[in-house]
Amino acid sequence: MFVGPRMKRDLITVTPGATLEEAARLLTAHRIHHLPVVEEGNRLAGIVSDTDLRNATLDGTFGGAERGDSGRPVTVGEIMTRDLVTLSPGDTLDDAMLVLSRQRIGALPVVEGGRLVGIVTKADILTALLSTLDIEGLGVRIEVVLPREMKEVARLVAVLADLDVEVRSFVLAPHGAAGYAAFVRVATIDVASVRDRLRGKGFSVGELSDFYEG
Repeated sequence: MFVGPRMKRDLITVTPGATLEEAARLLTAHRIHHLPVVEEGNRLAGIVSDTDLRNATLDGTFGGAERGDSGRPVTVGEIMTRDLVTLSPGDTLDDAMLVLSRQRIGALPVVEGGRLVGIVTKADILTALLSTLDIEGLGVRIEVVLPREMKEVARLVAVLADLDVEVRSFVLAPHGAAGYAAFVRVATIDVASVRDRLRGKGFSVGELSDFYEG
């Protein structure tokens, strides 16, 4: 999955000269948490968040005094984050997830040729995962613990095909030092029968305790 199809393209932005009051109004009106800050030619200059605004205005008010009188910042350019981590439309959502997690931030600007073309947020990542796992429709997830051998993965796929049940999603993840966990979502209400038949074929259908370390 690539960032380009998942990013928001219809962006709300501000310039460095916008006041903090203007930025706050935009965040509230559009129910968003981040505003990219752009200069001429839609060049990305920084980003400002609702947290930045809260930190910059300790008494919760905007305007009414110049910076020199109150000691508080007045414009977005004074508080925006300038040292940015950005993505390109061709980067993967894996890249986005890693950066968002490691940097502990909520959004990443997407640039192309120095120009801002989109933004991807934690909410966009969550939406993409929900789509990948296909969990909104009818279905039940089954966890199958496998040795880390692709032939066992292939055998599981073959058995699922013989069960004549619709597989909504199939996710393979590491499990322990030498195993896989296959998370299979099947469109059936008779999940007990599917589990029993998988066990009958020699598969270890996981219980909750199987997914704890140690």
